Amino acid sequence: MRPSKHNHSQLLRVAIASLALAWCGPALASTAPITAYYPNPYGLGPDHASMTVDVLASVGGTCGFATNGAPNGAVHAGAIDTTAWSERVSFTAECTAPWRIAVSSANGALQATPGNSSAGYTDKAPYTVTLNVASDAGVVSGSCPVAQIEQGISGSTCNFNGTASASNGLLVGRSYDLAGSYIEVGAPAYAGTDTLIAGTYGDTLTVTISPAS
Repeated sequence: MRPSKHNHSQLLRVAIASLALAWCGPALASTAPITAYYPNPYGLGPDHASMTVDVLASVGGTCGFATNGAPNGAVHAGAIDTTAWSERVSFTAECTAPWRIAVSSANGALQATPGNSSAGYTDKAPYTVTLNVASDAGVVSGSCPVAQIEQGISGSTCNFNGTASASNGLLVGRSYDLAGSYIEVGAPAYAGTDTLIAGTYGDTLTVTISPAS
């Protein structure tokens, strides 16, 4: 038996309604998953589906002295009671981000060995420590009396006193393998009130660097 015209008409209307729902579904919810459709004569949605993937990374900063670029050296001041003296020790930093540099002195002065002074005499001679550091943004410098960087000193006014850390020391911008950095030590001929005792004088400076905060 053939289906009646009435039944055929109902089936056709149902099919059209289904197509309309398929076409409108993705457009009504832009945050819903996207489905790709095989090519069809009705143009149902996109012919491909896509997703985005965020790829994130980071690079930690490094900071240190270049190979053979650490400030190791000996300074021979000569006759400090009669002659002015000054000498530089060069170094090269390899710091990929802002960093700090600090200096500490073992004695806070040039000290005689042995240090057996008496009234009217002294076994310590002052001198000055200067930093000159090359960076991408230019030269950063600072200068302090060595007494202000003596190990264990409290209340120092020197901005590079002590041991470098994220928050302590002279702040320098990025500086990687740049020439021109040095630490300079020197003083005019000693002219203090007390007389320097005879002897061999010496001091040890320790230079440290660290990434800045």
